[in-house]
Amino acid sequence: MTDKVPMIRSLSLKVVVLLLIALAVGILITNNPIAYVQGIGLGGLFTLLKIYLMDNTFKRAVTKEPEAAKRFVQAHYMLRYVLSFIVLFVGIATPTIDGIAVIIALLTLKAAAYWQGLTEPHTPLDGSVEFLKWEDNDEPSDF
Repeated sequence: MTDKVPMIRSLSLKVVVLLLIALAVGILITNNPIAYVQGIGLGGLFTLLKIYLMDNTFKRAVTKEPEAAKRFVQAHYMLRYVLSFIVLFVGIATPTIDGIAVIIALLTLKAAAYWQGLTEPHTPLDGSVEFLKWEDNDEPSDF
């Protein structure tokens, strides 16, 4: 997919599908289904939030100078990790939430990203695809 919005929606849909699968399997094998559902819910909501936080970060980063964009993306990367740690800590420290379910829900983003990569069309390496050349109006092109 070449457009960002359908890619974000597609990734979010894959996360939701994986969360539902994890929810169905987990309810069957856990001793406390209520805590498991709460854990999947907490981790799942945060996972979907992370997708949109990443999208927003990259949309804002492309409007910045290269060095400023690099620092901006790195800062938001660390912010997402700190927020993930907080969600994980809350899930583990709260007795009414299953910590394993939170971990599973947080890992669905990784699994959905791999799944997304498998469903994306591959670019042929034989040179049969033409790429558009980007021209900067302010500076002459090196090509």
